[in-house]
Amino acid sequence: MLKLKSLQSFFFSLLAMLIMNSCSQELIEIEERIRVQAEKNGTEYTDIEIKKTAAYLLEWGRPNFYEEQINKFLEIDKFTEHAENPILFVGSSSIRFWKTLKQDMSPLPVLNRGFGGAHISHVNNHFDQIVYAYDPKGIVFFCGTNDIAALKTPEEVYKDFLIFYEKVQQQLPETKIFFIGIKPSIARAYLKDEEQEFNQKIARLSNENNNIQFIDVWGPMLIEDKPDASMFVEDGLHMNAKGYKIWTSLVKPILDNTFSEED
Repeated sequence: MLKLKSLQSFFFSLLAMLIMNSCSQELIEIEERIRVQAEKNGTEYTDIEIKKTAAYLLEWGRPNFYEEQINKFLEIDKFTEHAENPILFVGSSSIRFWKTLKQDMSPLPVLNRGFGGAHISHVNNHFDQIVYAYDPKGIVFFCGTNDIAALKTPEEVYKDFLIFYEKVQQQLPETKIFFIGIKPSIARAYLKDEEQEFNQKIARLSNENNNIQFIDVWGPMLIEDKPDASMFVEDGLHMNAKGYKIWTSLVKPILDNTFSEED
């Protein structure tokens, strides 16, 4: 018995060391990405600022970071009857803050499941709870900008989306995805190149497959090749009613055209 306990203790210690080493390596990589991005932007950070930012980004990227918000959805679902086979709007805060979604998309049956500052990996982690559970006939997806702000590369973010795409193909094969591309924003203008690279990857995927459609909002939200400040709230990242009016004008006709064919 003593030997067994000693062996268990050894393995637990070894596991703890491996986990700590893994986290340490991740932190080192994130710190380096922060330095590279800071140099690109002409910004200076102290070593302490870099370490604090890296620690936050590492935690933010955890798949269960928004579990509390997901649990709130599950509580709502216990007492709320949703439309059968809705058009599901899912993703990050630009979906979450779309307060006029139901009236903007009327009479289409829609359900909003945007949450927090979601990464695509967060959506993937909770796919069964907030996507598959509703058996949607269509999915309007907006996510990826937070991933890039967290210094993931466009290729890494694209690979995360392919996981989502494959989940839909396997579990909801009749469901079409409508991907709203990353929007230009004042607050994240420094990530313009990375955001456009990611959008291009999704656009190519859309061109090669019939079950996903890319909705480009970049151009319509520009004035003189810069984000139209009149479409944003004070933080320069989230949209006001004017911004959502533009999105509605781009998304609604596509959904109407797609789902009117079912009638």
